[in-house]
Amino acid sequence: MGVEQTVMFCIGAAKAGTSWLSNYLYFHPETGLRAMKEIHYWDCLENRVGAFWRKQHQGRVDYLSERRTRETIVAAQQFQDASLGDLGEWLDTFDGKTRDDAAYLKFLGQGGDAKLIGDITPSYAILSEDMFRAMANVAAKVKFVFILRDPVERLWSHLRMDAAGDATKLAAGLDGFLNNDGAHDHVRRSNYRRTIQRLMNVIPRDALHVEYYERLFMPEAIARLSAFLGITPQPADFARQINQSASADLPVDNRIQLQAQLWPQYNFVGKFMGELPREWTERMVHA
Repeated sequence: MGVEQTVMFCIGAAKAGTSWLSNYLYFHPETGLRAMKEIHYWDCLENRVGAFWRKQHQGRVDYLSERRTRETIVAAQQFQDASLGDLGEWLDTFDGKTRDDAAYLKFLGQGGDAKLIGDITPSYAILSEDMFRAMANVAAKVKFVFILRDPVERLWSHLRMDAAGDATKLAAGLDGFLNNDGAHDHVRRSNYRRTIQRLMNVIPRDALHVEYYERLFMPEAIARLSAFLGITPQPADFARQINQSASADLPVDNRIQLQAQLWPQYNFVGKFMGELPREWTERMVHA
């Protein structure tokens, strides 16, 4: 008989350290997280994007399979093997459209010896209130984690990642955000207020842990997170960087524009958390 397990959903934010957190929790001795990050179960069900994500998962299999042939470091080989195994099993488990919570939980590791199992998929941050309710009710003990990054810095990092070093694409992405009607993916992913309000309508406050990206890579943050998840803090490699975006300076005028457009997010976080972190306020620019 397995131990009482916590099911954790880390719903983002995108470009806010979720890959680092996934790596940390995967190697934690008390957890059963998969090597595969971004499972995309709940968003496939809600948005009918299963065909897209199955194609993405298969592309990841092809990429890792090729990379595995060139890898010489044993630890990296082992992680790649685990990732490939997870991807293959998930493709066999979920067809991208049929809801089967029991099969999903089995894939996550329900019923095993791990204290904590979970799903780290940042795109869950834009799910509906109804889907958050379904997630909250999928198991007896469910907790949510949401990592917040300075809204301007998060958006700029996301735009740089999408542009992949192409200055023309980066400028177009920035212009698109500033002139968008609100339906664009970047706009929705930047809406911390909407995500948290939807969650608070379906779960108690003590089922949500909010941490700042700017403070995540510190022992104190890991201690807070571990206490929330019911696991023992373990040493962490705070210098490790995963999926770092290409560097590019954000012009001051554009920073002022983004800051103004994202100000409702700063205002909400300040009220919800009691104050804004110093790491955010020090970056603010006044016209």
